Amino acid sequence: MYLMQTFPSMRRSSTHKTYLKISFWIFLVIYVSITDIIYYLPPLFGIIYVLAQEHYENEEFNIFYFLVPFCIFFEASKGFPFLSIVLFMAFSFKIILPRFRKLFGYHKAFIPLFIFYAYFGYFGFLYLFRFFYEVPSFSWLLLSYAICESILVWLFLWIIE
Repeated sequence: MYLMQTFPSMRRSSTHKTYLKISFWIFLVIYVSITDIIYYLPPLFGIIYVLAQEHYENEEFNIFYFLVPFCIFFEASKGFPFLSIVLFMAFSFKIILPRFRKLFGYHKAFIPLFIFYAYFGYFGFLYLFRFFYEVPSFSWLLLSYAICESILVWLFLWIIE
């Protein structure tokens, strides 16, 4: 009866979750800055894309108040065209994603596929609109970034399940 009251500080509070979310975004900004210095660290673009996609599908649009400024910071630090990531996500979420979900459904096994799509689809998007945007040079390092992020996501999914 009194066992639950023994450790009242062990309960999860919504304020702690808010601090965790803010800490996560601060960590991402610092990490993206570090990836400019250490070139071989993956920039976590695919993971950001997957997080945005999950929140979009769950109709949790508050995440985009943090995501849009983060994408602008990401674009500025990597030298990508202004608002190109936001336009790519809007294009993907409105046109590509509904058709993909209609064909294949909702399954977590597709998350690594979405990470690869985030990297290579973004460069395809820039190439499609190359008259408006300057296309950055393609590097095979993107493949290693996508593989590394896919492994990180698989490990994370394995830990939480």
